[in-house]
Amino acid sequence: MSCNGSQDKNILIYTDTLLVEDPKQALSILDSLDNAGTLNEKNRMHLVWNRAMAHQALGMSLAEDDQLTEAIAYYRAQKEKLADSYLLEASYLSWMDKPGDAIRTIDKGMTEIADSTKLAQLLEAKVRIYERQRNYNQAAEILKELLKYELAKRNEAILNYQIGLNLSLSGDRQAEQFYDKGIRLAIENTDTAMACEFLRNYADYLANNGQYRRSNDMFHQISQMMPQVAEMSAIQAAMAGNYINQHQLDSARICNDKAIKSEKELNAQGFTDIARKAVIEQERYLLDYSSGKPASFTDFSRYCDSITADMQAKENTLTQRLETKQRLQSANYELKLGQQRMGWLLSVAALLLTGGCIGGYIHNRNRVRRLAEAEDRIETLKRMLAEAEKATEENTVNEQTKTEDDAFFKKILLQQLGIIRLVAGTPTNQNQALLKRISGISGGEIPTDSLLVWSDLYPVIDRLYDNFHTRLINQYGDTLTEKEVQICCLLCAGFSTKEIGVITGQSDATIYVRKTSIRKKIGAAEGQDIVVCVNSVKG
Repeated sequence: MSCNGSQDKNILIYTDTLLVEDPKQALSILDSLDNAGTLNEKNRMHLVWNRAMAHQALGMSLAEDDQLTEAIAYYRAQKEKLADSYLLEASYLSWMDKPGDAIRTIDKGMTEIADSTKLAQLLEAKVRIYERQRNYNQAAEILKELLKYELAKRNEAILNYQIGLNLSLSGDRQAEQFYDKGIRLAIENTDTAMACEFLRNYADYLANNGQYRRSNDMFHQISQMMPQVAEMSAIQAAMAGNYINQHQLDSARICNDKAIKSEKELNAQGFTDIARKAVIEQERYLLDYSSGKPASFTDFSRYCDSITADMQAKENTLTQRLETKQRLQSANYELKLGQQRMGWLLSVAALLLTGGCIGGYIHNRNRVRRLAEAEDRIETLKRMLAEAEKATEENTVNEQTKTEDDAFFKKILLQQLGIIRLVAGTPTNQNQALLKRISGISGGEIPTDSLLVWSDLYPVIDRLYDNFHTRLINQYGDTLTEKEVQICCLLCAGFSTKEIGVITGQSDATIYVRKTSIRKKIGAAEGQDIVVCVNSVKG
């Protein structure tokens, strides 16, 4: 069984109910969880706790619940399961052969718990510890204290019987009065099965103290109340033993024969008990010997051999199961380690891939910048070369036109000065604003690119360069952006990359990237002249 997240929680909550109704099934579910090592702290503590509770409910050892102390500390810190924590801790210490510590734990719990039901449970746990130590007198005293609890009144018959049982085991003759009271209360409660159980143990106590006739009287009382129970091998064997001690061998033979018959039926049903079988066989040997018959031990020896063989087979099976479980646990552990290693490898691979992508991006960006700078330098060199070649040719023309140009610029300058003087001579608000704007343009306070009106320039481009703008829009208007259209027009007008950057207020690298994008959109090869490519397309 495998579960994760909320499934873990739901399964553990389900076993909470099973701990009361069917602790064996609860333990089976808890032991089948194969992902205990991956549980979060809350679910792990819940698992450890419920497993220990199931062990206690089934009377199993808690010595292997090595994480129980951690779970107890966890729930006490959470102010949860306080009474049960003392019960479990005491039981754990008892199984660890620390009865003194277990008793002190119970005494501490009784000072911190007010619930009478939980207090009674703590006292019952104390009784079990004393009984395991064979301190029967102390166990009887705790049981007497339990009788004071109102809740215990419902189990008064059982408590009196238990007091009688512990006192009888310690050899105290007061046991009889508690036996008698327990049997009387069980009969008054019309609990026949309980009364017969009490009578049977009381009869054994009487037989052990030499009161054979009274013991058989108890067995006859069982026969009157529950005849089917009285015919069982254990009771018939006990009655046979009492008759043997009273030297009533015929009656003993009758009871022994009934015991042998009942034992065969029980064996056929799978209820084998070697101790019960041994008592019956011993009584038969004794009766055979007393009547002069030969006493044979062969059948019983063979029976013991078969029991020994069965026990050995069961032990071998258990060993194989444990070995298989250990192999499965080892394989599961190796699988988890493999999954963890794979997770680390994937993480490292993802980290390397991310680093490679980042490094590639940085390298590509630097390469684009270097290419932009190289192209700009190439264009600058080409321009300088072209200008140098034309310098000689134009030198003569320049000399001839220099005077004309000087006159032209002088004329323009005088016109500008005249305009400024005229505006300054008429100090209206509008003229003052115009003078301020002219001053801002001259001083660089107003950016010259803001003076460009592209809607006015596009018709000029068309007139000067054979409808270049119109053809560009017709062919690539849906593909190129406005900025890219502007760059194409400036390139057509003979501006360099650097000059375009100054006009549009962008870096050289940005203009280069835009030119690369334009080439891809218009289908030009890398490094091909954009204007030539556009002009080559028939409009």
